[in-house]
Amino acid sequence: MSFVHVRKPFRTHAADGAIASLAIAATLAGGLGLHRLSGVAPSASLFSFAIMLVAWSRGIVPAIFATALTVFVFKYFFLEPIYSLSVRVSDIPQLVFFALAALLVSFLCDSERRAKRALKDAKAKARANEARLAEIQRELQLTIDSIPAMISAYRPDGVHSYVNAVWTDYTGMTLDEVVAAKSAGLFHPDDPERAAWQASLASGEPLMTEAPIRRADGVYQWFSIRRTPLRDDQGRIVRWYSIGFNIEDRKNADNALRDSEARLAAAERQLRQTLDHIPILAWRTKPDGYAEYLNKRWLDYAGFTLEDSLGWQWMTVIHPDDLPGLQSTWTKMLEAKVPGECEARMRRADGAYRWFLFRAEPLRDEVGAVAGWYGTNTDIEDRKQAENALQRNQAYLAEAQKLSSTGSFALNTETGEHFWSEQTYHIMQQPLETRVTTDLVLRCVHPDDRLKMVGELNQALEGGEQWDYEIRLLMPDQSLKYLHVIARRVTYEAGHGEVIGALMDVTEARKSQEALYAAQSALAHAARVATLGEISATIAHEVNQPLAAIVANGQACLRFLDRREPDLGNVRGAVEWIVKDGNRAADVIRRVRGLMTKAHFEKSPVSVNEIIEEVEALLRRQLDARNVLLRFDLKDVPSIVADRTQLQQVVINLVMNAIEAMQDITDRARILVIRSFRQNTGRVAVAFDDSGPGIPDDPEPLFDAFFSTKASGLGMGLSICRSIVEAHGGRLWAMPNPARLGAVFQFELPPEEANERN
Repeated sequence: MSFVHVRKPFRTHAADGAIASLAIAATLAGGLGLHRLSGVAPSASLFSFAIMLVAWSRGIVPAIFATALTVFVFKYFFLEPIYSLSVRVSDIPQLVFFALAALLVSFLCDSERRAKRALKDAKAKARANEARLAEIQRELQLTIDSIPAMISAYRPDGVHSYVNAVWTDYTGMTLDEVVAAKSAGLFHPDDPERAAWQASLASGEPLMTEAPIRRADGVYQWFSIRRTPLRDDQGRIVRWYSIGFNIEDRKNADNALRDSEARLAAAERQLRQTLDHIPILAWRTKPDGYAEYLNKRWLDYAGFTLEDSLGWQWMTVIHPDDLPGLQSTWTKMLEAKVPGECEARMRRADGAYRWFLFRAEPLRDEVGAVAGWYGTNTDIEDRKQAENALQRNQAYLAEAQKLSSTGSFALNTETGEHFWSEQTYHIMQQPLETRVTTDLVLRCVHPDDRLKMVGELNQALEGGEQWDYEIRLLMPDQSLKYLHVIARRVTYEAGHGEVIGALMDVTEARKSQEALYAAQSALAHAARVATLGEISATIAHEVNQPLAAIVANGQACLRFLDRREPDLGNVRGAVEWIVKDGNRAADVIRRVRGLMTKAHFEKSPVSVNEIIEEVEALLRRQLDARNVLLRFDLKDVPSIVADRTQLQQVVINLVMNAIEAMQDITDRARILVIRSFRQNTGRVAVAFDDSGPGIPDDPEPLFDAFFSTKASGLGMGLSICRSIVEAHGGRLWAMPNPARLGAVFQFELPPEEANERN
């Protein structure tokens, strides 16, 4: 037996010393009292008993201290000389023996005390260990029962000896029930687990298998089962341990995964079939751009096999000039992970290159990461050719517009947006970056023509179909520019429409026209003077008639006044006739003077019917001399805004042309019908129908300058007439007259209200 001294604190030693001192002091007091009362000296056994009590209660150290005190007390109080510390030699053996005996007794008492205390501690520890063991066993049982797995133990022959709560709860069977049933019905009848278990029992090898186990409700679920033997020191199997994990969800997931993989494989096959049959070149790459599939149409076009095209080998079919740009665009798309497109030429199997549009779209997974790329190559060779042709046409058109000073424009009547060609910007003297608006257009127009421009724009917004007008622009340098605008409405299949047109800078032409117009006016004046020579007899006749009437009326006035009682009423009537005839003669002179004067022409509201009647009066003698029957079919038409003298010249020329054209007609009556009427467009028209020899199939050359069908004609009459009519905003043309086998010359002019709107 060994003892381990436990070092006590200082306070404990002090207490032990105090107790030892008190015990010896009490023994001394008792001994002295007994000695005084009975005269008997206290014996050593009394002090030995005190030392034993100290040793038993406080241990060996206090007992040694008590022994030392006892030796001191004996010497001082009971051995001669008393009350002295001097020791006799004869007393030393006695004191030593007492000390040794006391120490021996103290040691024995302390050893006994220690043994009893150790036994007590051992019993307490044993009880604590038993409680702890029971607690550990409960915790172990709870742990095993809490493990989400079926845990069981088997005897060496394979019979169950333990099952945990999970096992019992799942199967609905207790240990006794499963032992009694010998595990019958626990596993699926068709499952080979039983044979594998028997083989493992026979071989002693661990078992790892999967099997369906019946649940308490009769449903079988899959478990992953592991069984391991426990062997003793001699290697004999003393027990088998088994654990089973429910893998039904995993099995279902595996089955679902297999089904999904099967469906995915089928979908992959279907996708490949689809990609192989769509009428476009399609492909698929990995996230880094590595080509892993190209459809059959792509391979057939390039003349490659799939193996020859995988990875980056497909780039060998790209035109060398286009490859760097394609690689750069493809790299940027891969880095940015965004869709994109570019154009490049691809070599066909026969070596020919065609333009293709490359488009790629990333395929992303559930978290948004790029899982691959899908792309298509669309043949745009025809479109490229069309674009090149369009670019050439645009270049030709731009150059043609520049050479002809013609610009094009468009107006979206729904949104009010304007579109100008480059030449239009140049004509309008506006920078190319200028945003075109209606306000900008109106600001460019001359202030006097803005109201007219507003009317044309309103007509476009209200659904007008065609436009043909001239407008003046006021340039920033205050110069004038004349534009001739032609436009029409175009309606697209989608239903919306635009006004598309062209504008031509006719400033130079207008200046040339004004110069030509001045020359034509001079020539027209000469023609009028020459015409007067032919109608001089008519003029004399027209003037003589009012003069003769004036003379006759004057003579009548004199006769009325010579009477004894003048008839003032008749005199007044005669004088009134004199005034009328005088005005009539003045009108004739005025008309002749207007034809002969090279005055500046001014436009004013006039009646075409009045002008026709005036010309009839001037040309009456010519009509009678040539046996031409003149008929009128004059409707009630609105006034027009025109220069009266110029319009008279047009009517005179057309009537004289008709008279001269019918002078050789002998087989039918020479009839000239002058008609005035209003057309459906609202314009005022005047037609001259004759019964002459007719006109050529193409009557347009008749209006060319210096073209004449008469031997002595200048060929300027009809050309001048057309210029005058067009200067008034109208038009003049000729056509056959099937009713009389002759010709019809007709002109039309806008009515006065149309000029007011403009």
